Amino acid sequence: MARSSGSSRKRTGKKQPEIGTAADAPTNLELFEDLPDQYRLESVLQGGIVPIWTQHKAQVIAKYIYLFTIITHHGAYIDGFAGPKNKDLPNSWAAELVINTEPRRLREFFLCDLDEKKVEALRNLVAQQRDGERRHYAVYPGDFNTSIVEVLGSGKIKDSTATFCLLDQFQIECHWSTLVALAGHKPEGYRKIELFYFFATGWMNRTLTGHTVNIRRPDLWWGDDSWKELISEPGNKLLTRMLERFRDELGYRFVRSYPIHEREKGRGKVMFHMIHASDHPEAHKLMARAHRDITQMPEPVQQGQFPF
Repeated sequence: MARSSGSSRKRTGKKQPEIGTAADAPTNLELFEDLPDQYRLESVLQGGIVPIWTQHKAQVIAKYIYLFTIITHHGAYIDGFAGPKNKDLPNSWAAELVINTEPRRLREFFLCDLDEKKVEALRNLVAQQRDGERRHYAVYPGDFNTSIVEVLGSGKIKDSTATFCLLDQFQIECHWSTLVALAGHKPEGYRKIELFYFFATGWMNRTLTGHTVNIRRPDLWWGDDSWKELISEPGNKLLTRMLERFRDELGYRFVRSYPIHEREKGRGKVMFHMIHASDHPEAHKLMARAHRDITQMPEPVQQGQFPF
């Protein structure tokens, strides 16, 4: 079973946790409303739009893990929504990119998905691997918010293992209680499981204002109904508040948001923000490099930080 959350622990003798935008991120974060449901694309081109953000999301994660494991030489990878988002789009499947990254330093893989076809794709991906004696692969069908208990209780994630968890949800499928379990899994004195959490900026407002099939889902996603107080505020108050909660409630020392745009080189609307939460002092530097290399975004005129 997962250990109880450490979100209420007080840290002493450590630097104040940091929170802010990426080194490459624009300083003004905006919430775009009423965008089409682009994330359920049936082909590489649909309506004349190339879903470049799907590729960028996967490639940034793979590039970052490659850079980080140069330092650690080991690691475990959890993917909560691991199936391919668009199987027709090359280099857009994070699980495949991460598993096949050379050199193959990661040793433990936990791949979860609710969709039966995506579970089949994950099993086929694992079956293609020829290093089962050196690596551990596990595919979990079903709701990740339930599967996480089994993942964390597997005994495969040691306290000293560098562990990465990708949460590439479509909208608001990942419950807050799941984040609490992940953040609180390792005991005090060890670095937390590192999180890559995709916040669906492009259609979040529409999702939360009546376009969700399960009316309880927003409360499960946020942890309570206090999201209602922020949805009508100007700017992207939800994203800012989520960043604060990763720092203050989940207890991560370094929290950054990285925009994933509609088009290359930071052009077009922001479709997602990736929230990167880590306890490692070098992590945000490596993520800024990975984000810059993949998205080719120009350097900002002035670095933006959330004022605390």
